[in-house]
Amino acid sequence: MRKAAIALTAGAVVCAAAAAYIRFVMVPDAEQVQSDTHTVNHYTGTASFLDPKALASGDLAHVFSKDVPFTAVEDFRTASLHGGTAVLTDATTTAGPAAPALGDSTVTWAVDRKTLMPAAAPSGTTAVEHKGLSVGFPFAPKARDYPYWDGGTGKQATAKYVRTEQHAGRTAYVYTVDVTGALADKGIQAKVPQSVPSEVLKSLAATLAPDQAGALSLLLPKDGGDVPLTYSSTTKGTMWVDKFDGTTLDADNQQTVTAQLKSPLGEVPLTAVLDVHTKYSPQGVADSVKQSKDNQSRMLWEGDVAPGALAVVALGLLAGAVLVWRRGGAAAVPAAADGPPGTDGPAAADSPAVEEAETDEEAGSESE
Repeated sequence: MRKAAIALTAGAVVCAAAAAYIRFVMVPDAEQVQSDTHTVNHYTGTASFLDPKALASGDLAHVFSKDVPFTAVEDFRTASLHGGTAVLTDATTTAGPAAPALGDSTVTWAVDRKTLMPAAAPSGTTAVEHKGLSVGFPFAPKARDYPYWDGGTGKQATAKYVRTEQHAGRTAYVYTVDVTGALADKGIQAKVPQSVPSEVLKSLAATLAPDQAGALSLLLPKDGGDVPLTYSSTTKGTMWVDKFDGTTLDADNQQTVTAQLKSPLGEVPLTAVLDVHTKYSPQGVADSVKQSKDNQSRMLWEGDVAPGALAVVALGLLAGAVLVWRRGGAAAVPAAADGPPGTDGPAAADSPAVEEAETDEEAGSESE
């Protein structure tokens, strides 16, 4: 029985240790970027953009292409892990009529595996320096504002928490972003003209409101020639983020790039040269919802069901061990009652000493 009790106690210890390992090691590890992390987002949208060739030739009637449709796929995946830092690749591929104007892009980010905030690029890797969230929201986000990276302006913005609501069947935190600044996106900078002929701007002035046209005419060089341009970027977006695991369930984003002229009083806006409206496609929303549900099911199993079941088994084994020990102790009591020769127990009646005493007594009686 002693061996059985020891075996039951050992089993209880193993089950308890396994429960603790799952709950306090596996679960926290699952709440951060893994080596096999891979997320694909699907977008649909429209783009209005400047045709540099038409602009250079002065063909203002065809200088803008408006509301041209496109689709895009954004692929996030782990490139490498370095302790608490993850290096992620972020590749976006566009398709459709607007694709040539928008192009594709690939960016590498170094982030903290848990918080997804910026981290220093590990030795031997390169990553874009940034401030704020760049690859999404952390696991179990909070209902508060977050620093957020805006690639258009290359500066930190704010993802402002505005409300909690049901979205696509999930409880979601809603965040908004609204940021304006000088254009810093090198991909877009390479696609817009750095200068335009003054004659083209004169023609453009004729299409503007009277006050804008008058201001533009005062800024044009008197001797003709090309006029240098600068650009600003404005991004306004809304994101629905799953309350449980931080997956972005849906997003709606508008980026507008505006051409500007320098003046003694500052930058004078001319016209938008790029206006891109992007949102999750129905497939993108469905995929994100599925990912959140799968994550919640897995975390429910690893965080509650498996540790709870193992804990119950451990308690059962421990109770069994206690019961076995008690039964073993109870069985020892009758054995002690039988006792060794010379005791008052039943065995004493059959002992040689008793028998010898009885024989002497009988002999004494006969001699009398």
